[in-house]
Amino acid sequence: MTEIVLSFDYGRKKIGIAVGRTSTGLAEGIATIPTNPSELLWVKINTLIQEWQPDTLVVGLPLALDGHEPAFVRYTRQFGGQLNSRFKLPVYFVDETLTTDFADAIIRETTGSGKRITARRKLIRDRLAAELILTTYLNEYTITETG
Repeated sequence: MTEIVLSFDYGRKKIGIAVGRTSTGLAEGIATIPTNPSELLWVKINTLIQEWQPDTLVVGLPLALDGHEPAFVRYTRQFGGQLNSRFKLPVYFVDETLTTDFADAIIRETTGSGKRITARRKLIRDRLAAELILTTYLNEYTITETG
């Protein structure tokens, strides 16, 4: 059965969002939305939930390189809990260690922008980070389903 999955790269100022399907294993960044005001954040997430009708939600966990949970993880887990309580969909957490750094590297490589990341590229970066989080989930899902 094909599931539609939305993933979230949660940050203090904005959230990158991607969509994918378990049948294809492909993910696509679809939005970057500001976290404030929070009322508008939830309206925009609700609009995306209504549009895509996901079966599952995935949130990236910003774990430290040694695997421990920095203090910010608490806010990420709270966000995941809010997603679950508001939309009554299963929420899974995926290690997102270095996804933003990897997204920055991809942007620099493909745009030739050097070290400078502009505001527009930051919006793309957040979507791309959500895409990388979702790709990790979809790869694990495929392994679980076939293994």
